[in-house]
Amino acid sequence: MRKSLALSSLLAFGCYLTEAKTYTTKVVILGGGVSGISAALNLTASGITDIMMVEARDTLGGRAQDVPFADINVEFGCNWVQGLGTNPIHELALKYQLRTAVTNGDDVVFYGENGKINATERYNDMNKYYEIMSQDAVKRVQKDQVDLSGKVGLDIAGWYAKDAIDDAVEYYVWDWEMGESPELSSTIFAVVNDQWTYGEKAFGPGSDGDKFVVDPRGFKYVFQEEAKKVFKPNDERLLLNTVVTKIEYSDAGVTVYTKNGDIINAEFAISTFSIGVLQHKDIEWSPKLPAWKLEGIYGFHMATYTKIFMNFPTKFWDDNQFVVWADPDQRGYYNSFQNLNIKGFLPDNSTSNIFFVTVTQDLSYRVEAMTDDEVKAEVMAVLRRMYGNNIPEPTDFKFPRWHSNPLFRGSYSNWPIGELDEHHVNMKASLNNRVFFAGEAMSEKFFGFLQGAWYSGAETAMSVAQCVQGKCSPSEYYEEITNAKLQASVVRNTLLQK
Repeated sequence: MRKSLALSSLLAFGCYLTEAKTYTTKVVILGGGVSGISAALNLTASGITDIMMVEARDTLGGRAQDVPFADINVEFGCNWVQGLGTNPIHELALKYQLRTAVTNGDDVVFYGENGKINATERYNDMNKYYEIMSQDAVKRVQKDQVDLSGKVGLDIAGWYAKDAIDDAVEYYVWDWEMGESPELSSTIFAVVNDQWTYGEKAFGPGSDGDKFVVDPRGFKYVFQEEAKKVFKPNDERLLLNTVVTKIEYSDAGVTVYTKNGDIINAEFAISTFSIGVLQHKDIEWSPKLPAWKLEGIYGFHMATYTKIFMNFPTKFWDDNQFVVWADPDQRGYYNSFQNLNIKGFLPDNSTSNIFFVTVTQDLSYRVEAMTDDEVKAEVMAVLRRMYGNNIPEPTDFKFPRWHSNPLFRGSYSNWPIGELDEHHVNMKASLNNRVFFAGEAMSEKFFGFLQGAWYSGAETAMSVAQCVQGKCSPSEYYEEITNAKLQASVVRNTLLQK
């Protein structure tokens, strides 16, 4: 028998299963994050209500997760409405009166091993050369030139990090946004990503801006409220606490197997698993994913962005929104600190003093393998180098472990150098027009952003709706991606030599 979900959840619908069951449905949506919710809304709008959603956690929202911390809630996952104007995420935030605060990345102070430093000139230089790099990227596309890594793109534009201060500036401008270093990132697609979200191409005038979510209901609230348009309380079409372990697919349909023994037979499936989950093989596919699909999946990157929250008995740091540490030995080492004790960020009745630091990439992997106390000791050693030995220990300390979590395997995607448009097409292409793929990574314009997840879910739902109506469009993919325009190389001369 079914057991109703406790109404204490903000999302008071769904069901727990006490025994394994077999279900039959037209469309099954795998994952209850932003893209899954968007897909469900759009399928329903198309008149398709014979759907199910399978979610591993006990609530919807995906990487939109907030947790109690000190006397408030903090966002472990997505934290910013990035891109304003007609951005659908911005419009949802306005619709539900989500409490936000304007982020000003230029309100920053820098520290080095000898105390506070004046890095304003180099910070301005970095931003200037980033803009030149962006203009160069457009020219490269016009000339049909190949992509470059962000490191090379910046160097050609005129920026090259010469010392620890430059490294700190570069990390703050690039890594803190992309989640990965310029060496790993694409120049052209970094510019594409910027221009679509902030360049008024998609969201019109006034879209260049970010809002930091500080709502006590959590960022997830807006998506959960939208989901209620589809799933009513105790809706049997929503399976929470249900982990997918295996997916079988063929020309005839899809069968989904779960950890608790449930089986879902569907005509069509929409996978919203992160690219990190797909890369880690946390789910078994039968038959195995084809080579062309794997080529796209493994070519993309799942960045890890770790916010390490600290609450102190007193505030001892600068009044700026951001404080950047220029470590003399290691680039990006506990680099970017953010001050939540700015007016408008904490509730008026809060007595907290919250300072948090963000780490990415290799340092994220490293801290995930450490204990909380070990990480705290390292962060405090950095803070004492900045503010002296007399600063207090934090009373509260907490951070997520996104990379090691098998439900996520990272925070958001980043387009790496070497990934072609054709690889990305393969990554999101359907299998037999039966299994479709959605999620922020599947958006060629808005990858890494919530709007990418929202749009991808909607677009995928439209494709599935066409199939349900018997009007499937052919699935576009490249079985072979060739270097058609490249001249003979040492590779060809070596491997093809008889």
